[in-house]
Amino acid sequence: MSISDSLRWRLDIQGFLDIDTKRKARWVKFSNFMCFLGFIAGTYLQSPVLLYSMGLFAVAGLSFHHTPFDWLYIYTIKPIIKGPDIPERPAPARFACFIGMVWSAFTGSAFLIGYNNIGIALGIALCIASGLQGLLNYCVASQLWRKIYGWPDR
Repeated sequence: MSISDSLRWRLDIQGFLDIDTKRKARWVKFSNFMCFLGFIAGTYLQSPVLLYSMGLFAVAGLSFHHTPFDWLYIYTIKPIIKGPDIPERPAPARFACFIGMVWSAFTGSAFLIGYNNIGIALGIALCIASGLQGLLNYCVASQLWRKIYGWPDR
């Protein structure tokens, strides 16, 4: 099944230029949805450890072109459901991992030093941003990347 123009635009923002089916687009956002759930849990529990752990997952996505949640899909879920291959994370998506790492570190640090109201505000904003990504495939940080570095030639 082909993808709509609006989904194509949201994927292009993130640098996923070669995704051509809704099924593949759905699994590309699996990692982002899992991060969204982790940020919700970390904020709700006011847990610096969980938020720092999510930041380390983002570092993996930044450094290795796949997040641990991508690896979870690739090595466990994909063989069971015979799912599509997912591409490595392009530069705009890795930039989003960097933003997520910094944001979760600040949020966790606010909880750690006792600034719970600031931690909650940062956590809610982080959950909103990651929810847009995990549910709608719209990435605020990748949009910022596109504003700075522009769009690829088609």
